[in-house]
Amino acid sequence: MRIVKNKKFLIFLTFALSNYIYSSIYDYFPEKLEASSSNYGITGIIQMPNARLMTEGSMKIGYSSSYPYEYTYISATPFSWLEASYKYSELKNLLYGPSSYSGNQSLKDKGFDIKIKLLNESYYFPQIAIGWNDLAGTGRFAAEYIAATKQIYDLDFTVGLAWGALGQDKNISNPFIDLDEDFRRRDLDTGEGGSFNYKSWFSGEEVSIYSGIEYYLWRYGIVLKLEYDTSNPDIGFSGPKLEVDSRFNIGLTRPINENLSLGLSFERGNEFRFSFDIKGDYGRRPLVKKNDPPKNVIRLNTEQQKSITKNKDIFYRSLNRSLREESIFIQSADFTDDEISMTIAQNRFRSYPRAIGRTARIASALSDDSVKTIRVTPMNGDSEVYSVEFRKKDFDLLDNDKISTSELYRKTKIFSSNPDNYKNHKFQPEVKFPEIFFNMSPSLRHQIGGPEAFYLGQLWWKINTKVKFNRGLTLHTILGLNIYDTFDEFANPSYSQIPKVRSDIQEYLSKGKNNIARFKLDYIWSPYKDIFARLDIGYLEEMFGGLGGEVYYRPFNSNFSSSIQFHRVQQRNFDQKFGFRDYTVNTGHLSFYYDFPKGIQSQFMIGKYLAGDKGATIDLSRRFKNGFTLGIFATKTDLSAEEFGEGSFDKGFYFSIPTESFFTDFRQGNISFGLHPLTKDGGAMLNHVNPLYALYGDTNSNSFRRDWDSIDD
Repeated sequence: MRIVKNKKFLIFLTFALSNYIYSSIYDYFPEKLEASSSNYGITGIIQMPNARLMTEGSMKIGYSSSYPYEYTYISATPFSWLEASYKYSELKNLLYGPSSYSGNQSLKDKGFDIKIKLLNESYYFPQIAIGWNDLAGTGRFAAEYIAATKQIYDLDFTVGLAWGALGQDKNISNPFIDLDEDFRRRDLDTGEGGSFNYKSWFSGEEVSIYSGIEYYLWRYGIVLKLEYDTSNPDIGFSGPKLEVDSRFNIGLTRPINENLSLGLSFERGNEFRFSFDIKGDYGRRPLVKKNDPPKNVIRLNTEQQKSITKNKDIFYRSLNRSLREESIFIQSADFTDDEISMTIAQNRFRSYPRAIGRTARIASALSDDSVKTIRVTPMNGDSEVYSVEFRKKDFDLLDNDKISTSELYRKTKIFSSNPDNYKNHKFQPEVKFPEIFFNMSPSLRHQIGGPEAFYLGQLWWKINTKVKFNRGLTLHTILGLNIYDTFDEFANPSYSQIPKVRSDIQEYLSKGKNNIARFKLDYIWSPYKDIFARLDIGYLEEMFGGLGGEVYYRPFNSNFSSSIQFHRVQQRNFDQKFGFRDYTVNTGHLSFYYDFPKGIQSQFMIGKYLAGDKGATIDLSRRFKNGFTLGIFATKTDLSAEEFGEGSFDKGFYFSIPTESFFTDFRQGNISFGLHPLTKDGGAMLNHVNPLYALYGDTNSNSFRRDWDSIDD
């Protein structure tokens, strides 16, 4: 029996688990135990999957280890019926390739797993799910399964049917053969990987029935597990054979708190496995409770209100001063006999209605009953996006809890604004240009999922400067200074058959540790209602510089929008200073966007990519009400699988967590993370700092209705 080598780690783990087992009853006990991870990251028992899924809007990052396998994974549940996982596998007993190519690097493999819930659990029926492992991967871990899970008191029973890598016990004939003889043959050859080998799904002469039991010890927060494991650890690999002394695996998981879980199991009758995952329920609630109410507005008495209302200059100055305390800045204002109209800019609130509500609250408190209407027009990127018009008495009723936000919405006018409407207002605070914004902080640069290691990274001092010369005209610069890095470990040069527009990433990271990441001039404006435009020139990103532009059409009352962009770019030197390499290309795309119900956002893009290849990109994402976003994308161009290389086509996923989720106050910004399983040249696009869809895509009526309830927050 092989014992885990790190004895100190085992001692720590034993102490941690025993400490919680014998803890006081007043210690933390979870109200409800969530379904735990399998070794692969997808929700399951130990090695085998069950029919459970994580809570909708959840995401977890985890790790499991048992010689010779190490798995690092990211899993997410964008919908209540779908769970997806990206898995990075390392096999310690096999080499990545010939020593002339990869030295002594161990074999790495990457893949996507998905699980779809087919039937919700009821009193009489189990929950049923269907799943695919290593979907569109190399096929080494390719498997399919159908699982049924039923809870009876504190026990969760699972019975499943497994094909492929999970079904190597082969204890029954494949029942699908009775439906069609094509299910008899299973082809494991996926070429370069990346293809959907659907003809082999649920195929093979024999498959396996597996089972498992999970026992929930609610009092101690522990889940005990027992399963009959029908997988084969050697599937798809040539090398030292791994012994299977028993097909029964036992284990336990213990949530340390709401986010961290530890696992320990004994598998194959001869191996211990350790695992942990960090999980967040980002879609339902903020991680940190908000404590950022509106500033106290001193309600003036009737005489004071009348006095200010009669003297417009005093009113404008009072309004301007009070809004600045909320980090809301008046761009212009107009006060007629019975209407207050304001154009505002702010970089504090993600929700436009929240900023509008706080603006209207202050304007209402300063004015008397002669004012009948309050109009607020938010501005983004120096362009007006839409206008919101209330009756003052209706907003006051909301502010005094006399009507609901939905009642106010029915009485409110919302309409697309003319782009330069603010120029006609009487009050226009002087803005002194240039405006300079400067910040610096430590940051991370990284390469994830390479053959050298799962993570190679750099601690980088990021110096971010923005110089605003005029409305719409801005210089963006990002300078980076190296603090610490592991990029010298790169050992996988590019052998791409097409222009190396991305696959030389290791050259850029290792030689550009101190760099000019971006140095570009932007001009953004709105030439017509619902149309936005951008011109840019300079060092556009770390690998390319050039010039170009974009036009974005966003009808306010439609879920549809579109854009067209074009750039002439040249590849930058590896050191990312001022020089260029010889490669030049024209790149551009026509994009169509559509917002579906429940926060589902889609993008379809066609055009020419950085390597000169032509094709299309599909992007699907789920944006939850609190701003948490999960997305996937895929790009297919006119490159063949051989020209593209391993993976066959470009694909990946990303997520974005609002920065304010980690703070008690409201603030803009997101913590974003994207992952390409492979850094390839096909389907590569420019990394824009301010794509117009990011600036204005969230300013249509659909987005406004989504965030409306924050109007009184």
